[in-house]
Amino acid sequence: MELSFKEVWEKCLKILKDDFQHLIYESFIMNITPLEIKDDTVNFEAPQKFFIDRIESHYYPQIRNAITKVTGKEYKLSFFLPGEYKKDDSTDTTEFRPCYESHLNPKYTFDSFVTGSSNRMAYAAAVAISTSPGNTYNPFFIYGQSGLGKTHLMHAIGNFILNENPTKKVLYVSSETFTNEFINSLQTRKPDEFRNKYRTIDVLLIDDIQFISRTESTQEEFFYTFNALYEVGKQIVVTSDRPINEMSILEDRLRTRFACGLITDIQAPDFETKIAILNKKAADNDIYVDQDVFDYIARHTGNSIRELEGIINYIIMFKMQSANNNESSKVTIAVVKDALRHIQSSEIREVTPKMIVDVVARYFNISSSDILSDKKNREYSYPRQIAMYLCKKLTSYSFPKIGEFFGGKDHTTVMYAFEKIKTKASSNQELRQSVEELTKTLVSA
Repeated sequence: MELSFKEVWEKCLKILKDDFQHLIYESFIMNITPLEIKDDTVNFEAPQKFFIDRIESHYYPQIRNAITKVTGKEYKLSFFLPGEYKKDDSTDTTEFRPCYESHLNPKYTFDSFVTGSSNRMAYAAAVAISTSPGNTYNPFFIYGQSGLGKTHLMHAIGNFILNENPTKKVLYVSSETFTNEFINSLQTRKPDEFRNKYRTIDVLLIDDIQFISRTESTQEEFFYTFNALYEVGKQIVVTSDRPINEMSILEDRLRTRFACGLITDIQAPDFETKIAILNKKAADNDIYVDQDVFDYIARHTGNSIRELEGIINYIIMFKMQSANNNESSKVTIAVVKDALRHIQSSEIREVTPKMIVDVVARYFNISSSDILSDKKNREYSYPRQIAMYLCKKLTSYSFPKIGEFFGGKDHTTVMYAFEKIKTKASSNQELRQSVEELTKTLVSA
């Protein structure tokens, strides 16, 4: 079926809606208007120069890839401010025939995946599969809680394979989509069309298998689809939010099929991995944030990587609005607290200097008054420096404010304590462990 230019863009929007976070999609993608295709260029109108600069530097590849997926042809993109572009009445309005749709998200690649101790094995297996699909670890079963990167790895496999060999037929679907398409094929009496789609591909990527229909006919169809692909050496990748032995809805023969390949899990990211993810996403978006702010985000977020992405998107919008209003765009702890308030379902537990002093005092078996005193003995000065360090790390207090709380001490004293503990913790495992334990107690109690 041939498509008009309007229909092409409507299909592109469906792809882009999955490619971007809701905030980015609504703020940028929905604010550009396609004008026309002229020669080898798709021309768009954008409301402000800021939008054009942002789209050209960050979202251009995804928009171009979406158009290529729908039309089967590569185009350049051009963006104009309102009134700048003059339509050419002789512009070619040729209709387009859509190409094979893989439903892959181009932003999910191995390069954009941050590895850590929680996901290293799954990442290594995914790379191995991509370089030799159907020959290594087939089927590949990844499980873990929602928001940890399973879907990202699955798309990365598909994108890598297509980049290496564009003729490969790669299909990404959720188990719900598979179920709905199968049911629809029965209702329309077109089961052969359904089977031809799913049994003639090179790589099948099935997301959230735990949601596959309980009905016997659907699981039977999936079983035969699995066998048809497996027997001719086609790669199968499946994800789930739980291990195979906890999925009571699956028939035993399906569990057996999954178990014959490689099963690996992705665990919740640790503190260091969270920091690495935040730094990478900030670098990818050309934004600078103080490390202390990222430390605060990492301490006050849960296990979901999507939550970290949401905070980065909030920061992007904060900087954009600040620039438009000629205000300071410096990202402070107060800004990320507001972001967390929008993203998290419960109130963030506020850490105060008094709480820190009390917790540190209990940890070192001394009194809070000892920490706040002027006693020079190491048994008091050392915990005091740690408390000052934690006040700077976990609260929005400035150095002078912290000094004021500690009995009117000069801000340089607090700065010295902060730098001393920070430097020493990087090489002293015992101190680092103490700081981590105290932090965990303060932010999670």
